[in-house]
Amino acid sequence: MKKKRFTAVLLAMTLVAGCLAGCGSKPAIPEEPVLVSEVAEKTDTEPTAQPEVTETDSVSESAEKTIGLLVPATVGDPFIALSIKGLDRLAAEQGATLRTVETLDSAEYEDQVRAMADMGANPVYLMWGDLSEIALRLAPEYPDTNFVLCDVDMETDEPNVSSVSVDPSEAAFIAGIVAANTTEKKKVGFIAHADRPVSRKFRDGYINGVHYADPSVEVAVAYVGDDQDPVKGQEVAKLMIQNEGVDLIFQSASQSGLGVISGCEEMGIKCIGSDDYQGDVSDCVIWSALKPIDEALYMEGDASFKGTFESGDKVYGLSYGLSLYTDIEFNNLTAELQKTVTDVIDGINAGEIDVTADKAE
Repeated sequence: MKKKRFTAVLLAMTLVAGCLAGCGSKPAIPEEPVLVSEVAEKTDTEPTAQPEVTETDSVSESAEKTIGLLVPATVGDPFIALSIKGLDRLAAEQGATLRTVETLDSAEYEDQVRAMADMGANPVYLMWGDLSEIALRLAPEYPDTNFVLCDVDMETDEPNVSSVSVDPSEAAFIAGIVAANTTEKKKVGFIAHADRPVSRKFRDGYINGVHYADPSVEVAVAYVGDDQDPVKGQEVAKLMIQNEGVDLIFQSASQSGLGVISGCEEMGIKCIGSDDYQGDVSDCVIWSALKPIDEALYMEGDASFKGTFESGDKVYGLSYGLSLYTDIEFNNLTAELQKTVTDVIDGINAGEIDVTADKAE
């Protein structure tokens, strides 16, 4: 049995704040995010909690080039880990240092965006909506800094801001094709962490793919209610299997999704993973619906360093040449199903297949 990653091990690192500028005054905002080791050498005072900073060891700390990434969650989150994989590659190729800041307190979002820009990081990546909105507002103050808004669909006219996302509809549609051709009971499931816009794209693309392959297959849908609770994810999966009789579940629930995979394995059914390759999580995972945000972020940063950065709202997918599945899982399919998947992808690229349409309706 392969190594299982059902409960995430979250990194627990803490930054400390600088000393107060004076009695009754506001804490001084650092010009740049500071590592714990650096602060320990500069102050003998008791540290207070601050957003976490981690530094990718692509190059030494003395490197002139810096790539900034601000995330409102821990770096142990699978999607953030996938994003960092792309930026690690970028940093290594450019001889740059990647600095990742966990901005877990929304009250500090603006200060941290400013600190990252003031320290000279370029480009600066902001994960998800709230951080992205602040960066979009501050961008005119930093015209020489390129800001990349990650995993959001946000229109922008600022010349130094791009909004980047990977539409999961295509990968989810293909996952639905695989599910419909794999299920024996003609009952499959979908579990996300919440009923939100991105989750709906996963859900609807999956359902549409299932029904494109076989309109008679039923699809049960459930939500964990939390994206960081593998135990609850496992419970929701087991309940769906017991109550709905599904023999395959597609999960898109972040950390909670690892629990969904665990539940599928425990109950002896198949599972489809999401975002990154999850076949190494459990043998029950037969397919992974890739959301290659790592490639999209790499491409944006590469353009920034080359001086070809383009602003605007960009949705990456098959049209950008991205792969939405892994070769190892594709090769495990039957020859007939391999041909079906290939034909579907060709149809999507040719505009002949609409992944947003449900043939069962």
